[in-house]
Formats: sequence, structure tokens, C-alpha cells
Amino acid sequence: MKTVVVTGCSGYVGQHVVQRLVDENYAVTGIDIKDFPGKGLPNVTFFKGDIVDRDFVVQSCSGADGVVHCAAALAQFVKDTDRMYAINVTGTRNVIEACQKHTIQQLVFVSSVEVYGIDVPVPCPEDVPLRPVCPYGEHKVIGEQMCTGLAEKGHGVAILRPPTINGPGQNEPFLVEQMKAVKEGKAVILPGGGKTRLQMVDVRDVAQAIVLSLHKITKGLLVANISSDNVPTIRQMVKALFEHAGKKEKILSVPAPVARGIVNILSFFGVSPLEPQHLEIALRDYVFDNSRAKKTLGWYPTKDDIESAIDAYEWFINN
Repeated sequence: MKTVVVTGCSGYVGQHVVQRLVDENYAVTGIDIKDFPGKGLPNVTFFKGDIVDRDFVVQSCSGADGVVHCAAALAQFVKDTDRMYAINVTGTRNVIEACQKHTIQQLVFVSSVEVYGIDVPVPCPEDVPLRPVCPYGEHKVIGEQMCTGLAEKGHGVAILRPPTINGPGQNEPFLVEQMKAVKEGKAVILPGGGKTRLQMVDVRDVAQAIVLSLHKITKGLLVANISSDNVPTIRQMVKALFEHAGKKEKILSVPAPVARGIVNILSFFGVSPLEPQHLEIALRDYVFDNSRAKKTLGWYPTKDDIESAIDAYEWFINN
């Protein structure tokens, strides 16, 4: 039985990854600064500690066959920029050092489409120039560079770039506010009227892509977008949620300039549920080419964005 370390195992993505690995008969070593909610799972060992602690990370990875690096800090959840950098950059450096020290052959790095920035071709392939516009995207670019260096030393490395991840357990503030509004029959605010396509991906499909990467990327480097098919507009997604909830549709369209002004003011005071760069993304088509993952991994998304949003809503109202 192969052992895989999952960093950030207590987080939204990490929990799904651990469950998928257990289902696939892996032994899992989970590490996180937060308590792990799935301690009763078979073949799972949990170590509590900080990803920025090099000695803790290196020691926790001893004896592993592979590492899935999910641990990350987003601006919506970590306001301290120095702490955010430490988690995203120093934490990744610690994982790389652990792989080298223990000769761990495989690493899967959960990156982000935010490495591309805002103005991207539609659909966006993996080989366009990386132009991140926010610290999180910049941190992921640095992490990718370190992972590429590891692959050049003979390790098998998969860099997976998902857009917004949706599905059961969703905790992104703006999406949570939308689900709350639908549940209570209140109006959902859509910047620009929600006429654009904002591609997402289901968290369970991300977990499947990670497992397939461990199966297939044993040497060399894979960089692949992990994203949904048949992308609807934001408005179509919200309408589907109202219909699913059996609520009368209430949508408040906010002109783009007004939305920008509101978000900028709220961001200044640190209370905006949406970062300015994420608003700009929502005001244009933001869709990514996933054909490389399909061809190289044999991966196909099982959920479209509407199905994933409905599953997220069901989880939200039951939890």
C-alpha cells in the first residue's frame, strides 16, 4: 500500500482528496494546522502542525511515496500578507525540500488559474504567458517554478490549475452569500448582470485528477488546467439554484462601474466578500482549455457547473 502525504488535509479540497485516496486504497498522512475532521478514516495518520515549519514538514513526509500539496492561503481567509506569503511560498519550499530529502518520487501541486491573470484567451490553454495580478497568483507562480525544478531532477510532478472549486463543503464567502440569499428567498446581486461565463470545477473532480496524476505522472512534468465542461453564464447558474430551491427568482443586476466602486470601498475597509481582481474576472468570460488533462490523465469532469452548484447548495442548507 502506497503512502501519500496530503498537506492542508483539513481544508475544503484536502478533505475530499483524503477521502478519494482512502477509497483508492492509499495510506494517507495528513498534515494541517487545524484539527482533521475525518480521524476515523482507515489508513489515515494525522499530524497537527504548521506548513511553514520546515522541520515539521520534513519529518511528517518521512516514508511517503508521494505528496499532494493542497495547503494554501487565499486573501479571503488570510488577511495578513506576510502570513499568506509564508504559507504559500515558504510552505511549498518546505514540501519541495521534504521530497528531496526523502527521495519522494511524486508530487502533485494544486496551483490555480490565477497564475494567468485576468486578460486571457477563451478558452485559455496552459502555454500562455503567466501574468498574475494578485499576491495569491504570484505565490502560485513561485510555487510552480519550484515544482518545475523538482521535476528537472527526475521526480514526477503534476501541476494542476483549477479555477474556482465548487461542490459540497463550499466555503468561498461570495458563493456562500449567494447560497444564503437563495435559501432565504432574497435577491442575489450579479455584477454586470451575470452575462459572462465564469468557469468552475467540482471538488470531487479535482480529487479524481489528483489521484490520476499519482497513477500516471511518475516522472517528468505535467501542467494542466482542471476545469468543467459546458460552462453556463453566472446568471444561468443562479437561476438554476432558485429553481432547484423552489424559490421565486430574485436577481439584482448591478452595472459594472457601480460594482467596482462598491467592492473597492469594501476592500479598503477589509469587509468585501469579493476581491477586486475576482470582480474583474466575473465581469468577463473566464474559461480554460482542459483538453491536456483529458488527453494525458484520461480525466473528464463528471459534474457541470450547475450540478456542482446545486450539490454545494444542498450541502450548505444541511450543514
